[in-house]
Amino acid sequence: MMKPGKLVAITTMMSSLLLFFIILAAAAAGSTTEEAGADNKNDLIVQSLFRFPASQLGPEFEQLLNLWYDDWLYTTTNENGTAIITPDPSGKQHALRSVSTPATTLFRRQCYGAAPIKSPQFTNLYNNLEQRRKDIEFQYIKDPKEEMTMLHTMVKRFYPAFLPADGHGGDSAVTHMHKKKVMSTVDTIHAKTELPLDYDSPSTLAFQTSKLSSPDTDVDDDSPTQSWSWRPAGVFSNRGMSNFMRWRLIFYKSMRSEFQKELSKDTPGFKFSYGRPSGMYWYPPGAVREWHSNYLDLIGNTKEKTDNNQKIFASQMWRMYFVRTVRDEEFDGLLQNFGVSGNSDDVDDHSAMHIIPGEDEGITLDVLQKAGARPLTKEEKQRQWKDVFAEDYSNSTAANEDVNSGEEGTLDRNSVWRLPDKNGYVTFFRLPKLYHCIVSENVHRYSLGFAFSDEEVQALLRLAKVDFDVTSGNEGNDKIADEL
Repeated sequence: MMKPGKLVAITTMMSSLLLFFIILAAAAAGSTTEEAGADNKNDLIVQSLFRFPASQLGPEFEQLLNLWYDDWLYTTTNENGTAIITPDPSGKQHALRSVSTPATTLFRRQCYGAAPIKSPQFTNLYNNLEQRRKDIEFQYIKDPKEEMTMLHTMVKRFYPAFLPADGHGGDSAVTHMHKKKVMSTVDTIHAKTELPLDYDSPSTLAFQTSKLSSPDTDVDDDSPTQSWSWRPAGVFSNRGMSNFMRWRLIFYKSMRSEFQKELSKDTPGFKFSYGRPSGMYWYPPGAVREWHSNYLDLIGNTKEKTDNNQKIFASQMWRMYFVRTVRDEEFDGLLQNFGVSGNSDDVDDHSAMHIIPGEDEGITLDVLQKAGARPLTKEEKQRQWKDVFAEDYSNSTAANEDVNSGEEGTLDRNSVWRLPDKNGYVTFFRLPKLYHCIVSENVHRYSLGFAFSDEEVQALLRLAKVDFDVTSGNEGNDKIADEL
């Protein structure tokens, strides 16, 4: 006889899959009209990166954001009508302890000094890490904490292999920089947190926080109103709750009402095909998401593949992220002890998306500069050896090296470029060639992601009055299909 817990897990999984296929069916039903009105459906955008204020997408997009503010974040409203985001207290306590752990330290520092893009780290290890993460997430494990434990255990096996080829000092340096335990956090910003000795263990770091519904709500509704699940290898959290698919369906339908009408003014006959919200994330100060390319996002769940689903995932080659950044008074107070001044009004360029242009032909020096990207500063380059969240790297020779990066006016395609976050901006970037990582230095970074097709992004850029170039898409589509 099937165990009740397993039956519940299967029922939950089937309900989620049913809602997902309802979404796909609804989109497919509306795609016929869209195809008839799209004269240049095969034209693809030339550039692979854009960034601009979200206000350029109009008040209809702001209405969508209100769904995110109201249903997923703790928010209040100030006199200007702007949503004020407050970090979840229990989640923040966990996050500010976790940013000094070995894996987080390793991936954060690599965000400022990545290995060459054709090295084993990129051609094998990073892709393997991304593959294993996807495999775990598609196992539909009933207990999210079990999933996070599996991820952390996997990462602890992986991260010693991410060292530079020469080892930079051998095993002693490896031990000092990459395998140090949190109990040794002397002279770091969180040195006085008195962390438990086993804080780097998978069971301790597999942390999920939630806030139960208000007593004023229906007594039968025991689902959390807010839930954060903390993800190894770096420390960041994505959102999850029992009615997550229901929220996604509501948001999906809302996109196709007033916002779609507004888009059709600049793109006559426009209708969203499979555009959808793709993720919601919280990066506290010190948090990081390791280098990745999202190449598997264009393939989808390998265990549930169909020809139609494959085409849907492959068509969603663009990601758009809306970012809000929030200063933290408690954290700013800790920074002052290190001689770093904090300003609650200063929320820009204290977190960022770092990118490596690599083989992406849509990334040029002009594209980077128009998006607001820049080479790393000398101080930022040195963060791969030292930061306030962990002990300094002790190899003086390595610390004094001139870290390779593109300089002003040039484009080294293997160098790290920084796209500084600006509060209230959206960033568009195209998959799957653009390696990127996310790092937050001294703000809470909240982001709402979307997955779009090239045609949908063209309509969004027209609405925002952003210039872009197009070229015949047949060759580009064939090339992407071959790579996948």
